[in-house]
Amino acid sequence: MRIAILGTRGIPASYGGFETFAEHLSTRLVARGHEVTVYGRAHYISPRQLEYHGVRLKVLPTIRHKYFDTV
Repeated sequence: MRIAILGTRGIPASYGGFETFAEHLSTRLVARGHEVTVYGRAHYISPRQLEYHGVRLKVLPTIRHKYFDTV
């Protein structure tokens, strides 16, 4: 199954409970044979890091502002 996780700052988790949950969930799903992609914010994922423990990472461009970054 192909699974996408959205709404996180990114993995590996460096901030917050949702990021930790997304990291654990995505790596465990990959271990079960699923294709997982985590979409994260540009300021939290290195554009050079394309994969983390088998999880594909995609960087989404954002405006670095307290409120716009979440949108």
